[in-house]
Amino acid sequence: MAMAILSASGCTEQKPAGKPPKQRISITQINRYTDLARLRRDSMAVVIATAAATGTGSRDGIPVTATQVEISKVVSGKLGKESVTVQQIGTADVASPDTSRLMEVGRTYLLYLSRNDGTKNLDRFVITGGDGIYLLHGGRYMYQGGPQKRSGDRLPASIDAEKVEAAVVAEAGS
Repeated sequence: MAMAILSASGCTEQKPAGKPPKQRISITQINRYTDLARLRRDSMAVVIATAAATGTGSRDGIPVTATQVEISKVVSGKLGKESVTVQQIGTADVASPDTSRLMEVGRTYLLYLSRNDGTKNLDRFVITGGDGIYLLHGGRYMYQGGPQKRSGDRLPASIDAEKVEAAVVAEAGS
């Protein structure tokens, strides 16, 4: 399982009057995912879902974005719900370049989901390791995990949308 050490830094940028300063969160992740089979094994479910609504808040002082997603298909695992909330670190005003890009309302994603261990709400999930998120674009699911610049082995940059189910089933047997 991937671990992360979270710290909020005080970096700000100049903003026009009336707008709050933009902050940045730095994340050091000890163990990034490098293959889909391991990402799948560590996930409770893999789903195809569309972002329906977002809201922001904080958890233990860390800014988060909560996105309500409508699930169109459970590709792997068990979920039993048509809609869940996925929490991501950062907000539109608090950048978190070391984690996954925030979901956008109306866009469709391939999501590798894990329980949000810090809450008793069973409808709340997180993206496994911050890596298990792909955005549907032009017939392919494009990697949206973070950080964007990293060395070494990586997850695939894209997955063919027509072959995504076969890819997930194949990786589950690995």
